[in-house]
Amino acid sequence: LRLQPSPAPLVVMADPKILKQAILNLMLNAVQAMPSGGELILAVRRADALAAISVIDTGPGMSAEVLHKIFHAYYSTKKGGTGLGLAMARRIIEEHGGQLSVRSEVGKGSEFTLTLPLEVRDVRE
Repeated sequence: LRLQPSPAPLVVMADPKILKQAILNLMLNAVQAMPSGGELILAVRRADALAAISVIDTGPGMSAEVLHKIFHAYYSTKKGGTGLGLAMARRIIEEHGGQLSVRSEVGKGSEFTLTLPLEVRDVRE
């Protein structure tokens, strides 16, 4: 596990328990994609007016065909998988005004990035 925290605090309006569940779903999928080991990277950064959290793995990656289906409820490539983890994670992020996206390359791994609007604070506070 490698952490790449943001150099400055990022504040978003979110339910911390539900947001934690979405991130844990992404991290669990990443670990399960690397049964023989690999590297899991959790990176947090500012992207304009958004907080971006990326969960990156060095697993086998996914084909374009699989990428088009992974956020559909009940679709799973894992034996015994329910196909609900990614669909739930996307819904949680979208209900918080954010987005969940994925980039993947076969043989190199995957990167799931969730973005959430940063909380606007009054500078007089």
